[in-house]
Amino acid sequence: MTEPTLSRRDQALLVRLADDTLTTRDRRRAERLVGALPDAERIVERQRRVARALEADAPPPAAGRARGPLLAPRLAIAGAVSGALACVLVVLAVVLSTGERAPVWAAADLAKQPATQPAPAEDGALLDAAVDGVRFPDWGAEFGWHETGMRRDEIAGRPTTTVFYEHTTHRLAYTIVPGPALPGPDGARIVRRDGLEIALYRDEGHGGHDVAVFERDGRTCVLAGHVIEVDTIVELAAWTGGGRVRS
Repeated sequence: MTEPTLSRRDQALLVRLADDTLTTRDRRRAERLVGALPDAERIVERQRRVARALEADAPPPAAGRARGPLLAPRLAIAGAVSGALACVLVVLAVVLSTGERAPVWAAADLAKQPATQPAPAEDGALLDAAVDGVRFPDWGAEFGWHETGMRRDEIAGRPTTTVFYEHTTHRLAYTIVPGPALPGPDGARIVRRDGLEIALYRDEGHGGHDVAVFERDGRTCVLAGHVIEVDTIVELAAWTGGGRVRS
């Protein structure tokens, strides 16, 4: 039987279903996944055992020793989700429980963090802050988004810089990651604006952050936060300030 393919988002949904941390809408989606995938109930129960073991600071119990109504006998090989997929989900449960995220997700997570430094000074269409030669844009005059602060972090061993912008009551975080481009987020919607390819997704776990992932001069840029229309985040990501923002 062909092995079902789950997006990273759906894998995370199953893990969060096991951890009982889903919103009502995401729970419905996760429960539909459980109903559609062979042996999904076993996988969800396995995540619960991993989470309990982590909380108790003990290794998870061996896979065939779990008990409970979700573990009704099923075929373990043919007609079931493969052991490889189950292992992926177990690893994902450990990653989420220890607070580690895929790099682009971790960059998007910075949108909910506070600024720790003053905003960089304005310099025409740009700000006086850069990562590997890629400078941050000044959106104030063109769009009314004004820089309010900055912070520095490390993601996947790379020192990142994030600049925060605000417009009325909305806030965006623009993070640039140095070094080679990071893999894009799975399951994102790809749009193109003014020659720039932008991967878009919505992170419900942040109260509805819209996230855009794109590249400037080969460096990964992540723009995340609250906007009224998702086209706003696309327009801001694609803006080059008359060519002064490197493409």
